[in-house]
Amino acid sequence: MTMTITAPAALRDIREILDAQAIQPTFQPVVSLKDGVVKAYEALARFDGTRFENPVDAFAAASSVGLGVELELLAVERAFEYLNEMPAGAFLSANLSVEALLTPRVHAMLLRHADAGIAIELTEHAQVHDYPALIAVTERLRAAGILIAVDDTGAGFASLSHILQLRPDIIKLDITLTRGIDTDPVRAALARSLVGFAQDIGAVLIAEGIETRPEHDRLKSLHVQLGQGYFLARPGPLPDRALITTGANPYEPVRDDR
Repeated sequence: MTMTITAPAALRDIREILDAQAIQPTFQPVVSLKDGVVKAYEALARFDGTRFENPVDAFAAASSVGLGVELELLAVERAFEYLNEMPAGAFLSANLSVEALLTPRVHAMLLRHADAGIAIELTEHAQVHDYPALIAVTERLRAAGILIAVDDTGAGFASLSHILQLRPDIIKLDITLTRGIDTDPVRAALARSLVGFAQDIGAVLIAEGIETRPEHDRLKSLHVQLGQGYFLARPGPLPDRALITTGANPYEPVRDDR
């Protein structure tokens, strides 16, 4: 449910979050569909539920009062505080809008962590008006060792434009294509084509929103490399580093009793 909030209240709430740095990161594993090994974590922001029931509401409120980039920056900075707890060989991905990525302060912050094994997921759904500027930034980040991911592929025109323009390292298959893929030959055909496309450009394909065993098995049969979703593991705190290696999976798949 999306909350309705007035501009003065939104401004007050967002400023309080920024001042108190009141974001709690949570992490969802990205695992190999072949063997269940954890390959990465996506950092997700969580807020005080009495203010914002859904993180989308918080970022929308921040954007409406001109503090969207500030909130995105804080969310990524809080997530990066956990970089030292990441297992060897796994990377940490964080979400940023195009507007945020083009902000010099955000760009500089990312470069400070470039050697820590990070990926940036572009979440923009609106049309990008200055791709040359965006490409210049992503190429500098990539040259420093930061992976570039395009999120929500298949959900709209914007993500396909990002892929064509940015040549990402990672392509994330949107949940709208993953859901029911085991019973829908059209979804399966599109996923199969994206597997081949990703291979051709040297990118990794990640299927988001895997919620059932049949979805998992169908994606695996289509040679999708990586996946995330409630069937594999819910978002949560990072497990004790001593329990994680890239050769073992500390998660038990989540069944349909969520």
